[in-house]
Amino acid sequence: MNFKLFIKKFNNFINWIGSIGFAPHDKAEQKSVKIILTIVHYVTIINMLYFSFVYGAMGRLAVKQALLIFSGYLILNLIFFRFHRNFKLFRDIIFVGIYVYIIYYQCLMGGYIGSTGYMLYGILVLNGVQLFYRKNAERNAWFILFMVTAIVLFFLEPIISKGMVPVSKEFVLITYLNTFILMASMAILSTNYFVRIIKNEQLKSDNLIRNILPESVVNEINEQGKYLPISVPLATVIFMDFVNFSKNTFVLSPKEIISALNLHFSEFDQIFKDHEVEKLKTIGDGYMAVGGLPIVNNSHPVDVGLAAMKIILYLEKVKMEKKQHDWDIRIGIHTGPMVAGIIGKTKFSYDVWGNSVNLCARLETASKPNCINVSHEFMLLTADFFDFEPRGFIEIKNGQPINMYFLKDIKAELKLERFVPNHLFFDYYKQFSNTPLVTD
Repeated sequence: MNFKLFIKKFNNFINWIGSIGFAPHDKAEQKSVKIILTIVHYVTIINMLYFSFVYGAMGRLAVKQALLIFSGYLILNLIFFRFHRNFKLFRDIIFVGIYVYIIYYQCLMGGYIGSTGYMLYGILVLNGVQLFYRKNAERNAWFILFMVTAIVLFFLEPIISKGMVPVSKEFVLITYLNTFILMASMAILSTNYFVRIIKNEQLKSDNLIRNILPESVVNEINEQGKYLPISVPLATVIFMDFVNFSKNTFVLSPKEIISALNLHFSEFDQIFKDHEVEKLKTIGDGYMAVGGLPIVNNSHPVDVGLAAMKIILYLEKVKMEKKQHDWDIRIGIHTGPMVAGIIGKTKFSYDVWGNSVNLCARLETASKPNCINVSHEFMLLTADFFDFEPRGFIEIKNGQPINMYFLKDIKAELKLERFVPNHLFFDYYKQFSNTPLVTD
């Protein structure tokens, strides 16, 4: 049989026999610990039943009886677990039972020497405590209990060992081998469990940070331990803001507002991702993204322009289907120099700064509902792809008048229909992407 297939079937078997206590609401981690402790039950029961026959053959009937009683105790615990599925109850019953059994067995066998150091199984228990108990207070209580018990049994050794009947060297060898196998297995089991938990937590953390920061930035942080800010001569910023958002807040409930914003922003996220434009942040009903960062490229003005047109088409479709209240949007786009980097130590974020960013915000404010208002610099870079409507110089807040344009559509010869490029568009786009950007 193929070894990998054997391992797969073996794992499936282990998962099957270990799933007797699964509850419908259990998460993956809870199922994992249930499987581990259930398998420990099976192994312990088999081990005790085997040694009960060994002790019976040796004439140690009291020890045999103790092993059979505790085996029955564990079997009943498994049966009850199959019905109540309460992991904490299942866990506590086995740990209390093992603690009592270790003491009882050591006393029956005549102390540390007579039992071949059976108290060492307390190490397995304490290892299991680290796996199956979440509270430090509980873990510490078990540790203290076993330490005190070991010391008490040490001082009681002369009394317990009195009249001890030695066991054969062969049996001592078997018990030591059995102890080693069980301890090694538990050590590996617990180590693998904690490694898996650590890896899962690292994966969660990595996925979370990749949802906050661009992937290339995360990769650089992982490789170098930091991300250095960069300055680029040209990148394209886009600001978007819903028109009359405040009016909608009076018409819609808070739940409806959040639901609508989430719906629209999620669609915007996907549109920008499709065009390799990096979302930076949302502020209230405002949305900001940048093209050409953090991965520098030459196509970012066209990428951002296409994404903006797709957003207009999306909102028009929503309005026609009347799935939502009317959500008109203003869009501003500008291409220029800027600085990019990470700010913050806890709630950190990737952001861009510079006069270009401020200018883009002013372009968005000066736009009109469902219009894409762009700068002269953006128009010059994309004039081979798009048609524009000149607006002339328009005053902006706290600044000189700015030459503005409305991005109207893709050029007639480069489109299939409104805002939809054709194959010739993409032929030009490929050439454009390989040509360094230059502005006057």
